[in-house]
Amino acid sequence: MSNTRVGLLLNNLPEFQSLNRELRQLAALQSALAESLPRNLTTSSGVALAKAGELILFADNGAVAAKLRHMAPRILLSLRQHGFEITGIHVQVQVRIRDNPLPQKQISLSSEARSAIDLLSERLDPSPLKAALKRFGRRPT
Repeated sequence: MSNTRVGLLLNNLPEFQSLNRELRQLAALQSALAESLPRNLTTSSGVALAKAGELILFADNGAVAAKLRHMAPRILLSLRQHGFEITGIHVQVQVRIRDNPLPQKQISLSSEARSAIDLLSERLDPSPLKAALKRFGRRPT
């Protein structure tokens, strides 16, 4: 089913009209919030809910939440200028799980580094360190 058909369905079915209206309001609030925040805060926060003049924002961590609380008066003013009737802001920490985890670190050793590790391990008395160095020197590139 294409996006156009889903959009028509959301617009025409009475069961989904209020949901669609609320989703559009949240998207508009998110857009207005993005204009009033620095870029680094925009990517680490977002609109969670807007009910009865209260706006609930989520923050990825405590530092972002503290900054949003500090900026709340400026955010309120900006949202009012965009036509939203928001009287209060609450900030909650909600850790977001990222889709792109960091890649595993890849370490490769040059031939000189391998020979230096082998030379060092040969000079050591038998110990866990010597065994670890031998294993490390034998790791594939």
